[in-house]
Amino acid sequence: MKKILITGGAGYIGSHTIIEMLENTDWQPISADNYSNSSSATFDRIKEITGKEVINYAVDLCDAKAARVIFEKNPDIAGIIHFAAFKSVPESVDQPLLYYHNNLESLVNMLALAKEFKVPHFIFSSSCSVYGNIDKLPVDESTPMSKAESPYGFTKQIGEEILSNFAKVTPTVKTVTSFCLPIAV
Repeated sequence: MKKILITGGAGYIGSHTIIEMLENTDWQPISADNYSNSSSATFDRIKEITGKEVINYAVDLCDAKAARVIFEKNPDIAGIIHFAAFKSVPESVDQPLLYYHNNLESLVNMLALAKEFKVPHFIFSSSCSVYGNIDKLPVDESTPMSKAESPYGFTKQIGEEILSNFAKVTPTVKTVTSFCLPIAV
């Protein structure tokens, strides 16, 4: 059974992804979530819904040493879906350094660990906010990016650039950016 690490697994999108995996795939999701924007009660609800327990590592992914433990205990991780990020636009305007540190440092640590532990697949959860203020709806992949309207949106733009640069020099890790639930991967 392939293990998939879901960062931010106790969050809304992370927990729903875990439920979908448990009910519709033969993958074994494991979670990393420090509960900064969530609660451990999420895993009780997941167990109520699916009848299955999910292991969560309550670590701050900005702490590379703590994050490393997840990979040491699970050397057979086959993929990472990276949802762990702060996500409030107003809060990011009030506390931009908090957002730059959390959203970018956690991504860099996860990519470095994916490379080191030879995790072949990495999905980055981005945001429609990377397009800034747009003139035409709906937004799709051909919509040009403009200046982000918040530090949160800017961290997602930078994250996509980091992922692109990483992919160019790390062909052993296949990467993709997603704006929705990546269930059919």
